Amino acid sequence: MSIRFILKLVSISVMVFLLAACTLFGGDSSKKKDDAKKDTESKAQSTKGKESIINQELKKQYEMYNEIIQHKMEQDQKLIKQSEERYKKLKEESEKPSDTKKDGGTSKKNTSTSDGDGSDSSGDQGDNADQSKSK
Repeated sequence: MSIRFILKLVSISVMVFLLAACTLFGGDSSKKKDDAKKDTESKAQSTKGKESIINQELKKQYEMYNEIIQHKMEQDQKLIKQSEERYKKLKEESEKPSDTKKDGGTSKKNTSTSDGDGSDSSGDQGDNADQSKSK
């Protein structure tokens, strides 16, 4: 009888051990999975909000950057047009004195300087003032 008693005791202790192991590792794993899913979802939602704020700021900065580049390109184009106009005016002015040399024999030197401000009307006024000074 003692062997049967020992076998019963061992089998009961094994059953208790299995139940304890199942509750520790098996039962909590589904709860842990659910908790882990909830945690990842809450983290994802919180980071989505943060990312959207960050993305909004980045978009604003990108738009500002594009506007600055566009403004620089416009300024460069204006500068190129102004320099072309100045070149044409200087070329016309250099041709005019050579024509007056051939026609009248007297040469008028035009010493016009540009301000560099790019205003066309001030350049015309400066030409008129220089011509009146040279007379």
